[in-house]
Amino acid sequence: MQNHMGKIIILMNDVVGLLIALRFYNHFLIQKSMKQNLRYIGLGSLLVGTAILNVTIETANILLFFSFGVFFVLGWIFYSGKTHVKVIMASFMMLFSFVMELFAALLLTAVFGDVLGEIRANSMLLFLGGVISKILLILFMEIIIRFKRRDASHVNLKSWFLILSIPVTSVILSVTSVYEPIVSNKFSGAAVFSCISILFINLFVFHLLDHTVQQVNETNHYKYREKQLLMQTEHFENIIEGYHQVRRVRHDMMNHLVALHGYLQNEQCDDAIEYIKKINESIDFNRIGIVSNNVAIDALISNRKSKAIKAGIYFEEKVSLPGKLQIDDMDMCIVIGNILNNAIEACQRMKNEQMKKHIMLNINYKKGHIFIEVENTYDLRTVKQEEGKFISSKKYQWKYDVGLGMSNIERIINKYGGVYQTDLSEVIFKIKIMLPDVSQS
Repeated sequence: MQNHMGKIIILMNDVVGLLIALRFYNHFLIQKSMKQNLRYIGLGSLLVGTAILNVTIETANILLFFSFGVFFVLGWIFYSGKTHVKVIMASFMMLFSFVMELFAALLLTAVFGDVLGEIRANSMLLFLGGVISKILLILFMEIIIRFKRRDASHVNLKSWFLILSIPVTSVILSVTSVYEPIVSNKFSGAAVFSCISILFINLFVFHLLDHTVQQVNETNHYKYREKQLLMQTEHFENIIEGYHQVRRVRHDMMNHLVALHGYLQNEQCDDAIEYIKKINESIDFNRIGIVSNNVAIDALISNRKSKAIKAGIYFEEKVSLPGKLQIDDMDMCIVIGNILNNAIEACQRMKNEQMKKHIMLNINYKKGHIFIEVENTYDLRTVKQEEGKFISSKKYQWKYDVGLGMSNIERIINKYGGVYQTDLSEVIFKIKIMLPDVSQS
């Protein structure tokens, strides 16, 4: 039974170790394009080879080096990218696994006393150590993954603590279920089944969590694209309506010129000026919209400009961009949209009705870099700062909305290696951003 138990432990550690490594790699590396059957065959072959070598090799140092090789081969076969990155990932996996085994040994010592010398002799103790080390590894990987994706996954801290309590509770349940067989040094099939079930429940829960978070992010992405499409449709309608207005005026231009000639010939200058004003008023220049060659950004700025004008805010823009950027349009619109939203809200919160509310937007493209500058009036008393960072002045905030203020702006700037600077005077707020036009695919 001892021999069979050792093989079960080795097989369990190998299977779970590969599953954890796959989950870890999926969040940090890009999968190679290959057929699903080939992927399963490759994983199965790697698992069989790993189990055979683990059974035949008993030296700890060689096993440690061998585990590094397994993790590297896993990354080399199934993931694309540079070799040195895969070496680093394999090193991290080996280190994390080793550290979690040490933590498991310390935990066993705390619960059962000085039993490290008896682990090999007590099959249930060895089994429990393997289960605990893998649950701790799952917990540690989850913390790393969620820290890496903290801006992409809109899950609050309370929910994460609740999620992370699952592996902690699992460790306690595992120790409880195997405690009696370890003390009596007897094999218990029920305890083994219980611990294996607990371990794979953890794997399933966090796999399901990844899938859920991915679905939520995709849903938010589609909502944003839908909103962007609606803005572009409105933008094009405004442009078409503006052009139609110009065509109508041009069609009647001869009649207008005849009328103006009559006024001027009779020296009715005031009437001529009034007639020109009526022609000007018949064209709503705001409906023509922004035209900078980039459709997505034009639509967004036109949408925000229309909103600002309706709120009684003077809006002036100067936009010069190429039609196609390497930076993702969604990221650009997040930055510009949040800045303009903040500017409009800052103007709306101004209580001094005598001060003219205005927003100035300037976007230029020079030598592969995008320069964004926004200036707006504001009320200094409405600005809130915490630890040198601006925080929202809103009374409420919809957590899944794309606009998350300065935190989202900073996230995109950091993503592309850009920089930004803010400047506050008594009545004017300025923000300047420089973004390299690079792809993050």
